[in-house]
Amino acid sequence: MIAFVPQADQLVTGADLVLALPELILVVASLVLLLLARGIRQSPVAGRVTVVAALAAGAASCWVLSRGATTGFAGMFAVDGYAQFFKVLVAAVLVVATLVARKTIAAEKIPHAEYHTLLLLAATGMMLAASSLDLLTLYLGLELMTLCSFVLVGIAVDRPASNEAAIKYFLLGSFASAILLFGISLTYGITGATDYATIAATLAERSLSESPLLFAAIGLVAAGLAFKIAAVPFHAWAPDAYQGALTPVAAFLASGSKAAGLAALGRVTLVAFGPEKDFVTPVLVVLAALSILVGSVLALAQTDVKRLLAYSSISHAGYALLGLIAGTPDGVSATMTYAFFYVFMTLGAFGVVIALGKRGESLDGYEGLAAQRPVTAALMLVFLLSLTGIPPTAGFAAKFVVIVAAVREGHVVLAVLAVACSVVSAFIYMRIAVLMYMKEPRQTAPARFPVALTAALALAALVTLIGGVLPGSLAQWAVSP
Repeated sequence: MIAFVPQADQLVTGADLVLALPELILVVASLVLLLLARGIRQSPVAGRVTVVAALAAGAASCWVLSRGATTGFAGMFAVDGYAQFFKVLVAAVLVVATLVARKTIAAEKIPHAEYHTLLLLAATGMMLAASSLDLLTLYLGLELMTLCSFVLVGIAVDRPASNEAAIKYFLLGSFASAILLFGISLTYGITGATDYATIAATLAERSLSESPLLFAAIGLVAAGLAFKIAAVPFHAWAPDAYQGALTPVAAFLASGSKAAGLAALGRVTLVAFGPEKDFVTPVLVVLAALSILVGSVLALAQTDVKRLLAYSSISHAGYALLGLIAGTPDGVSATMTYAFFYVFMTLGAFGVVIALGKRGESLDGYEGLAAQRPVTAALMLVFLLSLTGIPPTAGFAAKFVVIVAAVREGHVVLAVLAVACSVVSAFIYMRIAVLMYMKEPRQTAPARFPVALTAALALAALVTLIGGVLPGSLAQWAVSP
């Protein structure tokens, strides 16, 4: 019998565990909630633990990087400015998503401990994906995020719509995972490696441009990652999943999974497949163009606000890809900036929907809202202006930097399409503003919002406005991988 003896450089060391401190904090918090689940099923303690763990993970990410950029786990895990940016962003998503969810999960009698455990584990997968320097660890991180998301979508087991949405999401997500894994297998077969550095070095040294298997590998990996950000034509799951899921879950998916997917796409396309830029760039161009166009046009016909925001997230995925298409450090920084601001304006819009309850899920529910709840209407207007890309909101700054990055690299036609679809999106979002400010209310005034939800909306609005007034505030922090 032959025994396997691991080499010294293959062992997980204490230094490696320190590098993964943000992820470990979230995992430990999730385990604590599971152990206490029986006693805190309907207690707000689970939410407080989640917020504290998210803040601690964000702080730990900054502390770990302050010790110097490095790699760990045999070169499979990165600690750098790029990973830190997205980890802090995921931590922020987790905090806001927890605050906005309290009202809904209490009303729906969802077990608090189980719900927040899934949030913590999904966020752990997102952070792992942001730090991954190997296709296998990337796959593990994304699958941890996705599997938890499947359960979150269907966690309201007594709602047929949630069950249907979870089944659809699970089936399509399973196919997407298989596609991604097949692409990883082909990449390994061609290059003999799964770590980004070796893949890039192999592609740079060998003449693989004539290999159809390489094109298939890149296409399959791109398709699998495009599913995570709901880019067209891998977007079909998003409208049904967002509509059927509880609104806080939809908010978490629209923001967190988008950020994680963009983080993964950035490293894979620019680092691992960077030497094949001539093939990768057209693939990203097609994904971006289709996402911007399809998302903007199909949103026009929606009367359900959650479906409208789902198609909005599809179009915004296309805008975020414009920076990656440029393939430059400035372009990557633009995509990171876009992801940051998009997260807060989307969480804010979903937060208003959550605050209004069932009324907020239909366009008719916004009629006369300004007369009944002027502050709520003003907040929603800020988020709508930002989603449209109108100054002085963060949405304008975000769209401006990604479009400029695309134009500098010669993608003028794509930039014109992006600007034209921004005009189309103005009608989509401003019709809600018209209903709020130019129609008489036909429904009773909504009840006052819980303190946690109010704090989440205030934070989202603050970031959205500061990002518009000081658009360069993220410039030094948003660095390419």
